[in-house]
Amino acid sequence: MTAQSNTADTPLSELLRHGERDFQERLQQLLIDPDYAITVHQGQAQRRENAYAQLRDLVKELGKASDVATNLPQLFALFDWSAVLATDLIPLISGHFNLASGSLSTLTDSDSAAPYLHDLDDATAIGVMLLTEYGCGSNIGFMQTTATWEDGGFVINTPNPRARKFMPSVGIPVSRVCVVGARFIDAAGVDQGVHLFTARLRVADGTAAPGVTITQLDRQPLVIMDNSVISFDNLRVDRSAWLGGNLATIDDNGVLTWNDEDSQRRSFASAISQLTVGRLALASCLNATARASLYIALRYAAKRAVPLTPTATTVMADIPHVRNTLLTDLAGTVARTIFGNAVKTSLANSDLTDRDTVVSVMLAKHFIQLHALDTVTHCRIKMGAQGMFSANRVADYIGVCHAAITGEGDCHVLGSVAGRVLARHLAGKVPPQTGLHDPAVTTDRLGLFTARTLTIVQEAQRHLESGELADRLAVIPEALELAEAYSAEEALQLLHRYEHLPEIAAVRDVFALHYLDQNAAWYLTRGYLDVAAVEGIKQQLREAIDTLADNVPALLDSFGFDDETLGAPVLFDDLPGAWESRING
Repeated sequence: MTAQSNTADTPLSELLRHGERDFQERLQQLLIDPDYAITVHQGQAQRRENAYAQLRDLVKELGKASDVATNLPQLFALFDWSAVLATDLIPLISGHFNLASGSLSTLTDSDSAAPYLHDLDDATAIGVMLLTEYGCGSNIGFMQTTATWEDGGFVINTPNPRARKFMPSVGIPVSRVCVVGARFIDAAGVDQGVHLFTARLRVADGTAAPGVTITQLDRQPLVIMDNSVISFDNLRVDRSAWLGGNLATIDDNGVLTWNDEDSQRRSFASAISQLTVGRLALASCLNATARASLYIALRYAAKRAVPLTPTATTVMADIPHVRNTLLTDLAGTVARTIFGNAVKTSLANSDLTDRDTVVSVMLAKHFIQLHALDTVTHCRIKMGAQGMFSANRVADYIGVCHAAITGEGDCHVLGSVAGRVLARHLAGKVPPQTGLHDPAVTTDRLGLFTARTLTIVQEAQRHLESGELADRLAVIPEALELAEAYSAEEALQLLHRYEHLPEIAAVRDVFALHYLDQNAAWYLTRGYLDVAAVEGIKQQLREAIDTLADNVPALLDSFGFDDETLGAPVLFDDLPGAWESRING
């Protein structure tokens, strides 16, 4: 499901980056504006206010929010660099650029969108999307908020407490243009399913609009957000506020007519199409935090002297538990960067309602985000006390990872859904016959990846044949295994395409051998490896890590980070001086 690309003469730096370098360099300079630097004297309330001010300045410098929202390479770059350099911005850019501006730009005609986009484009109003509720969580097909046709427009209501919108960021009193998910109840009282509507939840002076109640939630320690609970009591919105995605019409009597049967089938996917973009953007930015964490931790580890005896000193990077952990994480992160970039490229020319497109993004989110959290966490721990402080950035990335992973509920849900779809889609493919493979041979390694993918597909079929709840639950572990296995196989295929680059060949070997080592028991019990092969994998992995270690400087350089821009004290040779400058600056 990933895009094919021409591998000839692709330099390492271009392979690991996505989008225009000039735009990314401009973003970096905007995001490190000293006026928005976080200090020890700022509480959560001040940081929230600063984030909104920085968002407005960012929009002013970048131009129309809708232009960035619909230019996917720019949107992905905005997510990536905000996550690395200005973590407090991530919740705001997601709502403003992607979910609000993106939906209005793609799901209605220009005349209907114009009054709202006018305010979003210059950040006169801040955008966000309201989907999740107490009762349905992120399973938004079961939301209960209603939008009833009345007098030529819509009236939005919260029918019971469990239908309150839980936790969009609208707590701070600034003008708001929001996209609201609700069940459209037509003039005949028929429930036409979930649709999107544009509404001004807060007017120009920041007060809640008539019919809207906003209650700010408790302190959220992981990221700086003004999360709220929102309920509606006869909130009126214009007919033009309906975001129908050109799939249907609503006449003057409130009767909805679908263009055709296919339009009705695609309507829900169309309504949440910007979620598909947002899922990939958030996966991308977590991968960016993983790369930044590795850059900081590995650069620090290479210079951090560790006395082991009165006469023997080494550097932290040579300590086995540091070296092995960070370099296997590096291989996994580079593999997922290439995998993610391929999905980004394919998304630019895809129908966002197409099943393969939606599933490919679900897979990417599951495959990338959980690994990014593990990588950032490992970097924080391996840096010891230095990893605890925001000045060295890595600790702040943990909150961003947690927020993105659980932004739609536990992202294992998306992984299990995608895995179940894959199990049905690949059901006709037969796994290779059981037989011993040689993990020292690169083609045999790829064969082992394929064998695991297709065997899981075959084993999952017994649960897919039944519609019973017990089977639907029982297939989830296999669906998650399949989502991981399929994505890993896709990533390894991509790494093989770029094996002419020595750095990628080194990454490929560590990535493949680490995967086989992690799943050794699975391969043993199914007859694809024997004990001697499993023992051999461990030795081959050690040798592959040694080779990757020689390529670390080139890989880190290719990430496009700069010590001065990141500003982490651990990146500087004079660590005490860097901290002194930071404290007194």
